[in-house]
Amino acid sequence: MSTKKSILKKTVLAGFIGCLSLAFISCEDNDNPAPKSAGAFFLSVNGETAEYIIQTDNLETGDLHISSNNKTLLQSGHTWIFNDNPSVAVGLIYQQGDPGIGLGFGVDAEGKLKELKNFLITSRYTSYGFFENYALTSVGGVTPVDGNGNAILDENGNERSDGVTFNFIDLNNNFALQGKTITTLNITGNGDQATLSGIVDMGNGEFLTGLVVSQPRDPNATGGASSGTITYPDSVWVAAFDANLSLKRIYRDDRISYSSGRYRSQYYSQMGKAADGSIYVFSGSYESTTTKPCGALKINKNATTFDQSYHFNIEEKTGGYRFRKVWHVSENYFMLELYNDDKNTPVTVNSAATQYGIVDVAAKTFRWITEIPAKDKITGTGLPMAYEGKMYFPIVEEDKYPAVYIIDPATASARKGISITGATSLNAIGRLTYQ
Repeated sequence: MSTKKSILKKTVLAGFIGCLSLAFISCEDNDNPAPKSAGAFFLSVNGETAEYIIQTDNLETGDLHISSNNKTLLQSGHTWIFNDNPSVAVGLIYQQGDPGIGLGFGVDAEGKLKELKNFLITSRYTSYGFFENYALTSVGGVTPVDGNGNAILDENGNERSDGVTFNFIDLNNNFALQGKTITTLNITGNGDQATLSGIVDMGNGEFLTGLVVSQPRDPNATGGASSGTITYPDSVWVAAFDANLSLKRIYRDDRISYSSGRYRSQYYSQMGKAADGSIYVFSGSYESTTTKPCGALKINKNATTFDQSYHFNIEEKTGGYRFRKVWHVSENYFMLELYNDDKNTPVTVNSAATQYGIVDVAAKTFRWITEIPAKDKITGTGLPMAYEGKMYFPIVEEDKYPAVYIIDPATASARKGISITGATSLNAIGRLTYQ
């Protein structure tokens, strides 16, 4: 038996003796309760057999056992996203095209996490985000149908695949879900279709989403990605939609490639809003056929075109490394997840990416994050949380329990926070406040 498994069994037994919990039952001393805070940290973790939700007030120091203050979920494999207003956690289940059960969590007046709703997700998703009072998901490669439910055919008599299905999950209406499908054929005027990547609320009744513009996907291709051959790898398109999914405009530029990270069938958002309301559109230059270095452009607040005076060549700053994921941290700081191989090695949907850096999009600087595990020792990561100017990042290091690393973007340095003993992964961190 390995040392890690032996430690795991001992800590699991000790934790359950000290605090057996099938719901949010605290191990605190009832005679000396901890002072209430304005909210609670929400952790999604996996053990050997299940996924758990843990509530904690501390991410800074010490260890937290997987059995502490937890709730066992009936299904594992949720993707968790967190909204500020209303303050909720939304768990999405990816079911390979079959319906799945989504979950909504909040915090009650006593400061305890509570399950608000479970709801049926009727279609799979490859991208997600928040817009106004909605959690929004999208998936491309869908066959559109006419008013009678019949598949719409192309000029050759084949079923079209340019549909994109959205799920609008209403956070102000008991997580009621409404689905709607739009078509994307010739959306950019070049005859191609599009898969959508990311959701950024512009704050003016519109949201932005990146367009991965391609020919129709080969129906004989394997895997779940909805894109076909990328005809224009040296261009970026971003679409603006309103709440009715009416296309308001398209932002186009030829200084970077398309804006989307790729991993298996997922399309990761590479857009984010800075503190001044400007939206930065990044491109990790995923396609091997692009001649454009990875970088970023800017859409000024409420602007209808890209800022032609702004272009950030990030690949030049990284020494030839490209990136897959982008998260806003604070002010003008963004964190990047970079591929382990440089530009001389083509990337694929399965390429390893366990290097991390901080960019300041205003100063156009890049720094590697220090004091985190080496890239060849990281076996897993989770969804990070930006909180009070820092980034709280879940990392699993080889032969160790998952831990939270607290990253200061101003110095690009990290320090280790709590570890989750008895856990195999730490999937996501969020902060929920009182309703």
